Amino acid sequence: MTYCTNTDVAIRLGLDSAQKARAATRITSAVSRATIQIDQEFRDYGRAAPTGASGNMGAVLKEICADLSASIYLEDESAFHQAGADPVRSNVLRTRGIGELRRLAHLGTVA
Repeated sequence: MTYCTNTDVAIRLGLDSAQKARAATRITSAVSRATIQIDQEFRDYGRAAPTGASGNMGAVLKEICADLSASIYLEDESAFHQAGADPVRSNVLRTRGIGELRRLAHLGTVA
């Protein structure tokens, strides 16, 4: 179970449909890695993984997943390409995603 789709991540990255199609495998991998990170953060707080979340909780998890997935994608890309890499963008996405994830895992729910 993943918390966001490839389209959610592609929007964060500003990819058009052709770029999204070419990057589909890498985006899927990033979404899977972000999902694992989300599940682990909840377990670290002694909570069950939020699979099947809906409503506000589902919407917040979708945003967190998209931020983390986009940062993972950008970090993977910049590891091999120094020219044109955007470490600031990936750091902002990761920091925002991790901060929101920790708050959500600590609270356990969204009101």
